[in-house]
Amino acid sequence: MIYIHKVLPYFFYPITIILVLMIIAVIYKKRTPLVAAIFLLLVTSSPIFSDALWDALEEGQLRKLPSAVQAADAVVVLSGMMGVVKSANGSVFEWSDPDRFFGGIELMRAGKAPSIIFTGGKLPWQGDVKTEGEILSDYAITYGIKPEQIQITKDVENTKDEAIAVKEILRKNNLNRIILVTSSFHMPRASRLFVQEGMEVQEYGVDSKVEVRSRTPMDFLPSAHAFRWTQEAVREFIGRGYYLVRENLAF
Repeated sequence: MIYIHKVLPYFFYPITIILVLMIIAVIYKKRTPLVAAIFLLLVTSSPIFSDALWDALEEGQLRKLPSAVQAADAVVVLSGMMGVVKSANGSVFEWSDPDRFFGGIELMRAGKAPSIIFTGGKLPWQGDVKTEGEILSDYAITYGIKPEQIQITKDVENTKDEAIAVKEILRKNNLNRIILVTSSFHMPRASRLFVQEGMEVQEYGVDSKVEVRSRTPMDFLPSAHAFRWTQEAVREFIGRGYYLVRENLAF
C-alpha cells in the first residue's frame, strides 16, 4: 500500500503534466500543448504561486506557545523529519527538519503531559536501520526527558498507521487525550485521522513553510526551489483528497 501512496502523486505532479504536454506537442507537431507546458512551468515555478499553495495548506495553523495548550495524557510526535544517509559506519539518520522533535520537547518541559510518544516511522526501502521513533527517543533522553516518560509505537509507514499505533498504546493505559505535534501543513490531515481513531486531539503545528516577509520582484520569477515546493504542496493536497475519498467510501 505504501508504494501506491508514493507513486499516485506522480500522475498529478506539474512536472508529469508538463512532460506529457511536451510529448504530445512533439508527436502531433502542435504548438498549443507546448505553449501550455511553458505556461504551466512558469506559473508553478514562481514563488508567489507556491507560497499561495502553502498558505492554503497551513491556513489556521498559527504557531502556539506551550502556555496556550492544555495538559493532556501524552504528547505525540509524528515521524517524517529525518532521512537515512550513508556513512562510514553504515546507514544513519540525519535531520531534514527537527521542528517536530523540538516542539514535543518544549511541551514536555512545560509539563503539558506525563509522557511523550514517538511513532516508529520506517519505510520498506530504508533497509536494516532503527525506526525514526527509536532515534528520536535517544535524542529526547539527551535533552532531559526520562526514559520512563518515552514510548515508541510499532513500525509505521504512513499517517493512518501512526494514528492506529498510537491508539493501541493509549488504550492499554485507558488514556485518550493527546497533544499532536506535526508540521503545520500536515496537521489538518493528521488531526482528522487521529480523531477518527477516537482520540481527543489538541493540535500543535510546527515547521511552517510560509515565511513572514515582504513581496519582491523575485517572487514573480521562475525558481527551482519554488517549483519543488509547488510539487510538495500538490502531494499534500492529494493526500488529503485520498483520505477524504477513503472516508466517504468507508474502505
